Amino acid sequence: MSMVSRRGLLGGAAAVATAVLSGCGVGRKRLVAATEEAAAGVEGVSDVALERSDGANFERLLHGTVSLETADRTTGLAVFDEAMRAIVTVVHAELDDQEARSLRVGGVAGVLDGGEVLTPMDLDPDMSIPNPRLDRVTAGSFYEKYGLS
Repeated sequence: MSMVSRRGLLGGAAAVATAVLSGCGVGRKRLVAATEEAAAGVEGVSDVALERSDGANFERLLHGTVSLETADRTTGLAVFDEAMRAIVTVVHAELDDQEARSLRVGGVAGVLDGGEVLTPMDLDPDMSIPNPRLDRVTAGSFYEKYGLS
């Protein structure tokens, strides 16, 4: 019977813990690529640059910009809403339910051609907390609006 050294066992456990806590970069990249592709496919979107990261309290964040071809705020809101629908739909399809619902998307901004910034709060997400904050907007906040369950 072979003996496994304690150092080897602890080293292996540390490596596994590091891989788990790092969030598996491959999965992150795949989600970011899929959400960028979905948002870029929306008519009126000129460019998409998103990132996925971990927040200070280990919450998962999706943030970045969706550049819009229009300078008109009303038109821009409609295009940004469709881009967010595409992003949230991909998140819903790619992640397990709990992780998808809790993914923070408040850092995704729509940028009009003239430079004005639109935020997910401009899209009226379902925020069941008093005094909602942008950093608390989750993908799940848009599920009812976009017909997801």
